[in-house]
Amino acid sequence: MTAQDAALAPGPAAPGPTEPEAPTTPVGRGFMARYAIAYFGMWVALLTPTSLTLGVRAKQVAPDGAAELLSLVLGVGSALAIICNPLFGKLSDRTRSPWGMRRPWIIGGALVGTAGLALVALAPNVPLLVVGWAVTQGSFNAVLGALTAVLPDQVPSAQRGRMSGLLGLCGPLGIVTGTFIASRVDQSIVAMFLVPAAIGLVGILVFGLTLPDRRLGRDHPLPAYRLGEFLRSFWVNPLRHRDFGWTWFSRLFMNWGYATGTTYQVLYLTDGLGFEVSVVAGLTFIATSALQVTAVVFSGFGGWLSDRIGSRKKVVAIAAGFLAAGLGIVAFSGSFETFIIGVAVAGVGQGLYVSVELAVVAEVVIDPTTAARDFGVSNIGNTLPQTLVPAIAPIALAVPLLSSGGDNFTALFLLGSLLTLLGAVLILPVKAFR
Repeated sequence: MTAQDAALAPGPAAPGPTEPEAPTTPVGRGFMARYAIAYFGMWVALLTPTSLTLGVRAKQVAPDGAAELLSLVLGVGSALAIICNPLFGKLSDRTRSPWGMRRPWIIGGALVGTAGLALVALAPNVPLLVVGWAVTQGSFNAVLGALTAVLPDQVPSAQRGRMSGLLGLCGPLGIVTGTFIASRVDQSIVAMFLVPAAIGLVGILVFGLTLPDRRLGRDHPLPAYRLGEFLRSFWVNPLRHRDFGWTWFSRLFMNWGYATGTTYQVLYLTDGLGFEVSVVAGLTFIATSALQVTAVVFSGFGGWLSDRIGSRKKVVAIAAGFLAAGLGIVAFSGSFETFIIGVAVAGVGQGLYVSVELAVVAEVVIDPTTAARDFGVSNIGNTLPQTLVPAIAPIALAVPLLSSGGDNFTALFLLGSLLTLLGAVLILPVKAFR
């Protein structure tokens, strides 16, 4: 058993280094398992509402305006994710509590986030529903900011590919698991929210309470910020920190290309392939399953492969190739069967990419003392495409078709394919890793 697996009892962190240093001691399987379970649990709690239960709740609260309400709620959540992830990450970098740097945010965020989900489940009106989801997003992004910082905090470089691969599995598995559980208890909207939330809370608490967390010593200098200085401290100059900058833009375009394909699949099925709205839900479930299954399978493989061949860039390039090819197949698909083939191929690429995504970011952290801040800023490249896609997609859809009128989905999906390849090219100048 390694030092990482010497589980700490709940309470103050065990004595450890007062200054953050690059980890060199390998982590054990127990630590990896608890870390992955916490990450999985967070996504079960957070992604189940966005994929299923928020839509049901919006229909209950505003039967005649469910679509508008859902857009409002998700928009507020997306904005808070962009703000709160780096904000709470930076605060965890500066936390001097006797319980460690990350633990208070992991445990506290999970508890408050669960309370937010309870408010969403019970909200009798629109304002409380929006407030509940705002609390949920803000709190779980505090958890995410601290959890992702654990990777550079605790896991040495030689193991980050494997750990990142395990964490990459958690998002797809979280969506599938949470949606399945919610569908089994669909007689109660409260249970649909709180059963997945309880699973997430337990997983996060087990990891948080046993984490051999780092602590900042009382002698560690923490700059006293005024508001303007504090806000400016989130700026990372991509010219000064070029590896971080290249990685940020690579992540932005990889996720932008992927989001272009997934965001408009429902409209493509109805307007592009001509399916009736009544059957689209079932077809979307088939497409989502094809995407997530291949992503899960290849996510576990990609992290191992990057450690084995000693190259993150090659795995990113292979991932981009599969993503671009899958989106290209979708762009020219004239049938649902061909569409599913394209989705499955894209899933291979997405699985390979998420398997090394966090490891890549961990390698370009600017300073161990700002790891959570750096991860939070980098995570903007993951969430920003959710805003960019709806803004840019109408331009591609409006490109004139040669054969007939209507939206040009071919141009849209080809745009996503090109953005993905651009993301792979932008990773090449990085010098921090191969």
